[in-house]
Amino acid sequence: MGITAVQREGNNFDFLRFFAASAVVIGHCYWLSGIGHAEPVRLFTGSMDTADIAVNLFFVMSGFLIAASWINSRSALDFAAKRALRIFPALCVSVLFTVLVVGPLATGLPLKEYLLSSQTMRYLLNMALVTQFHLPGVFADNPFPDTVNGSVWTLPYEVLMYASLMLMGLLKLFGRIAILAVPIVLILIHFHLAPSLGLENDILRKSTRLGMFFFFGSALYLYRKSLPWNWKVALALLVLSLLSAKTELWLYFHVLTLPYLTIYLAHLKIPRLSGFGKYGDFSYGIYIFSFPIQQLLMHWFSPHLSLPAFMAISLSASIAIAALSWHLIESPALRLKRYLPGSRERVQRTDLSPAP
Repeated sequence: MGITAVQREGNNFDFLRFFAASAVVIGHCYWLSGIGHAEPVRLFTGSMDTADIAVNLFFVMSGFLIAASWINSRSALDFAAKRALRIFPALCVSVLFTVLVVGPLATGLPLKEYLLSSQTMRYLLNMALVTQFHLPGVFADNPFPDTVNGSVWTLPYEVLMYASLMLMGLLKLFGRIAILAVPIVLILIHFHLAPSLGLENDILRKSTRLGMFFFFGSALYLYRKSLPWNWKVALALLVLSLLSAKTELWLYFHVLTLPYLTIYLAHLKIPRLSGFGKYGDFSYGIYIFSFPIQQLLMHWFSPHLSLPAFMAISLSASIAIAALSWHLIESPALRLKRYLPGSRERVQRTDLSPAP
């Protein structure tokens, strides 16, 4: 199997994004219902749960596709504008939906007090990627209390990765050697340097973790024509990862195996999957709308909602609102790319950017 250009047709990125977003919803069901300790994937790996791994998968795909987007962009402004059109319109609507619909339905405060609270105003900063988790009096008694949308924490890191890749490009450092050196350095910092120096910094830990997957994804794009892409390599890496579960080596192997497995699966010839996104890409909407919907379900129905029912209703509701988001917000916003300089010359190219 050879991997050359990235086109919308003929690959499984749409399906993998949908799968990863759905996995985030299912993984969050355990924590939001108060039984995170029983999350099966975390019990198997010993360190990361379903949502964690799904986010890592998102960042691998993002690194691969954003590398392609940078190469196919006519300028840094063109690149940045495309990223902004993908991220911000739906994010702003999600934040407003949470503040104006979810919050009033769940707050324990009088509506006027809720709306005029400084905490409510601060929550709007999520539209500018300043992460805020709390709204006044909202979900205070939930099994996973107070946090309104725990998914938004990844978005500033996603944009940080975009900016880092763009900076490398502007400095003429976006080449095969440099792009491979970046995740190697991040591995050394994440696993060795930061722990040995006692740098228990949450921002450093998250940026190095997500950066490893993103830039390995980018490296795979630049090396895509020279790497062997076959089931034997994929199976060997999968077995290596599974056998190392619950050991200290699993995280290392996870970082090294997930990128190849993700891109291999994305380009595996599976006809039905390659057309999965013909009705739209609902993954981003699922990701940014699902958490407050799940918390609202817990607010209304806990403890009477069983875990299977919670999963089914959460996923169904998230897909429904994501479909609306795609057709009413995201797709119209992405169509504005046609007005960017030079975009007519690239109408057949894909600008896929899976926001995690």
